[in-house]
Amino acid sequence: MQEDFYPFSLSRHKLRYEFVSVSTIKEIRKVVTLDLTTSANTYNLALLDTLDSGKLSDLAESNNNDLSKVLATIFQIIENFFRKCPKSLIAFKGSDERRQRLYRIVITRELSKIVKKFEVYGSIENQILLFEPNIEYDFYLISKL
Repeated sequence: MQEDFYPFSLSRHKLRYEFVSVSTIKEIRKVVTLDLTTSANTYNLALLDTLDSGKLSDLAESNNNDLSKVLATIFQIIENFFRKCPKSLIAFKGSDERRQRLYRIVITRELSKIVKKFEVYGSIENQILLFEPNIEYDFYLISKL
């Protein structure tokens, strides 16, 4: 992705990245976590909004009109993670059907750029397949080339 991205920080104690989504209306603290799963060297990526209560939510509707910049920031975070853990896999899926579709659209749109740095897979019924556009996957996996 060539879009501008937000500066982000990494927690010293765990794989938790933070950045702020900024618009003329509001600022939203975003958190990206990478949690080790039960599968070897596989981390689950979650994008979360910090709510006014301080709680984190993967269902919040930000509507901050900066989707491209947020997604570009996530790609920068993924690159940062792979510099630290190059032999790992990142798994992710949308927290709802709409977000899952959005991720598929973005991966499809950016695929020619993504495949220069990463291998992208999709899972259907526990079968891992090389990502192909216009196929509905249960979740996605990314690894460093």
